[in-house]
This record gives sequence, C-alpha cells and structure tokens, in this order.
Amino acid sequence: MPSGTPVSSKMRINGAILLLLSVGCSDSGVAQISPGALSAAHSSLEGMSNCTACHTLGKTIANTNCLACHVELRARIGAGTGLHAPYGQRSCTECHKEHHGKEFTLIRFDRKSFDHSTTGYRLEGKHFSLDCEQCHRRDHITAADVRSNSALMGSKTYLGLSRNCASCHRDAHAGQLSQDCLSCHSYDGWKPVRGFNHDRARFPLTGKHLQVECAKCHTRPGGPETQMQFAKMEFSRCNACHTDPHAGRFTQPCGQCHATAGWKEGAAKKFDHASTRFALRGKHASVRCEQCHAQSNPARGSRQTQAFHITNFSRCNDCHADPHKGQFTRNPATSTCASCHTEAGWKEGKARTFDHSTTKFPLRGKHVSVSCGRCHNGAPPDNPRSSAGRIDTRKFAACADCHQDPHGGQFADRKDRGSCESCHNENAFSPSVYTAADHASTRLPLTGSHGAVPCGRCHATKGNAGIASVTFARRADVRCVDCHDNVHRDTFTGVSAADCGTCHGPDGWKISVFNHGRTAFPLTGKHMNLRCAVCHGPGVVQTGASAVSWRFKGTPARCVDCHTQKRAPAPE
Repeated sequence: MPSGTPVSSKMRINGAILLLLSVGCSDSGVAQISPGALSAAHSSLEGMSNCTACHTLGKTIANTNCLACHVELRARIGAGTGLHAPYGQRSCTECHKEHHGKEFTLIRFDRKSFDHSTTGYRLEGKHFSLDCEQCHRRDHITAADVRSNSALMGSKTYLGLSRNCASCHRDAHAGQLSQDCLSCHSYDGWKPVRGFNHDRARFPLTGKHLQVECAKCHTRPGGPETQMQFAKMEFSRCNACHTDPHAGRFTQPCGQCHATAGWKEGAAKKFDHASTRFALRGKHASVRCEQCHAQSNPARGSRQTQAFHITNFSRCNDCHADPHKGQFTRNPATSTCASCHTEAGWKEGKARTFDHSTTKFPLRGKHVSVSCGRCHNGAPPDNPRSSAGRIDTRKFAACADCHQDPHGGQFADRKDRGSCESCHNENAFSPSVYTAADHASTRLPLTGSHGAVPCGRCHATKGNAGIASVTFARRADVRCVDCHDNVHRDTFTGVSAADCGTCHGPDGWKISVFNHGRTAFPLTGKHMNLRCAVCHGPGVVQTGASAVSWRFKGTPARCVDCHTQKRAPAPE
C-alpha cells in the first residue's frame, strides 16, 4: 500500500480484508484462503484467527514476529552470537518455509558439508569427528533461558550449549584446578598435556623431577578408584614425598647435601669430608660412599639404611683386614700400617720404596727386580716347599730355601764347591761365573779350542730338556771319543783309536804332531813334502759295514801302487 494513502482509506481497506477473512466458516472456505497446513512445530497456530501472529496485514512476514516467540534467538542475535547473528537482517523465511504440512522439517541443512565455524564455535581435533548428537544433548544444555523453555527442552534443539569443556566432559580434576582446560589440554586429546607448564605452579620441576611421571607425585590418596590429588599438596619438605634414607640421623635440610639433579649430585657429589672427623685423602677420596657407609641389615621387609655414624675409624684395621695376619705386630717399628703404607695406595709410599737392606735379607742383583708377591705371597712357583704366606719367619739363608736345585744334587757331596755361589751369583743364573781357570782344577783342564766351547756342548741335557737335565757328574776317564766321533773307524794298525793325541792336539783338528817314522813307511826324500791327502785320500774305502773318506790302514807301500812307469815307444 502506498505510504500516501489517507487514513480513512486504510481503515476501509483493512476492514474489507477482515470482512473477507471472516466470510464463511466452512472447511471449503478456509481451504480457499490458507496456503497449506503448518509444520508440527507451529501447529498450535493453525486457524484463521492466528494468521496475524506471524503475518502482518499487507506485508510479508517480519522477523520481529518470529523473534517475538523465539526469544532465545532474539537474545543471541542481539548479542551477536550463534548461527543467526550474521543473518540478523535477512528474513527468517529465506531458510525456514512454512505451510508445507506437519511433516515438513523447518530446520534443514547438510550435516556433512555444514561449516560449524558459522556458529561461532569451530570444531577442532577430536571434536571434528563427532556426531552432532554427541554434543547437542539435553543434558549438555546449560543456558538458563533454554532450560526454562519446556517446549525447547522437550524437542530437539541446538541451542543452549556452553563452550566450557566441563559442560560436556567430566572434570577429571574435581574442581582442584582452573576450569580453563585449554590452558593445559588440547582438542587433539586429553594426553599428552602439552600446554601445561609446571613452572607456573607453586612447585617448579627441576633436575630429576622433570623425568618423573605425574602419577608418581599426584597420587590417589583414597585408592585407585578415587580422584588424583592436584591441590593442597605438601612439597615444602623433601620427606613429604621421599623416604629419609638416613633414618633421621641428619637434622639439616636435604638440600644442604643433595640436589634435584640427582641423589649423588650437587653438594653430595662434592661433599667436603674434611668437615667430618675423617678427612679423605689419597685412595680414600675415590672410594664410593657406600663402601664405607655400608647399608645396615635391619629386619626382613623393612627398608635398609646407610650407616653414616661410624665410631671406629682411628686404625686401618677398623675397616681393612690385615693382609699380613699379625706378622708385624710383634715389632714396635712395624706395628702400624703407616710404617710401610700410605693412603696414596697399598703399594705407594714406603711400601714402594721399602729398603729391604733394613731386613736380614738385603736385595741385590736380580732379587731387586723380583715382585714382592713372588716371595711374600705364598709359595714361589719354583719352590713349593717354602713356608707359604709367611714374611718374617721364612728361611732364606741358602739359595735352595727359595730356588730348586737345577743340577739335581750333582754337587751336593762336593764340600769345596757344593754351594751355588761357587758358580752363580745374584746378578743372573746364566752365564755362570765358573771360569776356565776354575775348570783347570778338574781332571779336564780347558785348553786350546776347548776353551771356546759352550758349557752345554759338553754338559749336554739328557732326555727331555728342563731343570736337572744337565750332566755334571764325574767320569772315571775322560777320552776324546767320549765327546767326539771316531772318524777313522778301524783304519789304523798298531795305534789305539782312543789315542787321538797321537796325531791331533787340543788347538785344532789339523795334524801337527804326527811322526810318520813310527809307521812301516817312514817318509824320506820327496815324500816328506807331500800332503797327507795325496796318499791317504780323498776316496771312499769300505771298512766292514761303514765307509770312510780317508784311508790309513792298508795304504799301498810299493812305488808302482802309486807311480805309473813311462816306457819308450817301440821301434817301427
């Protein structure tokens, strides 16, 4: 209707319309005027008398008429929140059609393509995969205006949900922490709690505490089915969580010795033992604490504790067993461990530079380099008869007290040379100090080439090589053939094979003293200048079962046996 129409004309037109609407009460008359049945949600507005509840005469349906009933939407549109806020200037009828019958659905949208961010609440993480009904449930509605509307609460509605996590999810912390769940958790999952920073709590985590699982501290005091404790926790003292391993023997705060970086870190790692009655020096400084402060052995089932209160420590044997088994306690000069040893090490100090000359057995020669344990730690390997393990009472006057006789007693009955010192000394067992001059006092003085022959060539081993296998026993007679092979076999006549000195001397094998005049063929004239080999070899002569390369017995004596006569040629 034009805006310039007179009021009286408007009244007449409106009256005509009302008259028209009131004409006829039959069903056929209503059907001719109504465009169709209303949906089930608006079925209470059926009837000609209710048209103006939604329609304005002479105009299209106004949003104000819709919002007069849907006050919950009107409040949200006015606040600029919810799905309808951006559409506040558009007509409701663009989306919600009526007069299509009771079964017609006023709210129509594609769930798969619906953009939930248009509601002002974007679905993220785990929320994105949920069905609508998992969140839009009556028991999740928190808005007071929606909950007071019995029509909405009795039907399906998408209004009234809160953005507060606790409106849908159970508060796992039972009100102990802030309701701002997203300050710690995310839409991707309840765990891990990436957003939580323990530094914002009253107990910042440092050192080893950073590696502890939450449940180790935040326990369930009432049992496994009860709520974990997050608030009103005691943490000002270490023993509020940790059992005191010292069982109350220390009254000072734990932090004075220990740190969160580790039980053995911090002051505990660099604990100044000098502040106690036993300062650590030498090897003691590298000993682990529990080696001295050993765990006690309480009743079975109770917690073991470290023994830090040690009363006896003035003597070494308060902690260390005496390895000498009291052998030095009788001598005042050696009655204390410090007389030989120091804290720098068992083999340090005087024990390392111990002057053995102060004892009854000064060390000389090879004895200086022998390790202490070879003599003072049980029986030496080469003399199982020694007094094992003894230090101050063992025998040492004779070499045989420690060393086994390598000659097997061959010199035991020789009073003049029966002691080891006659041939050996402390510098070394070999070479022997027994000289060629000493050998001259025996039945075989070493003369000529014999003086250069090693002892072992004559005093050879018998059987298996080893100790007591060298022969030094006296012989009834000493002949050349006892050591040397008879290369001449039985090729001499009238001369004993044992009488080598007839031709040879100790200076060498070459003949220098043989007198050919003693044989049946004295050398005269030119024969005197001939070499022996011209007549006696070389050649092979069979002598029984053996063969020699020189011949002496049976050497030809006639001239023709050696010389061939030259004859004049016969006349032609």
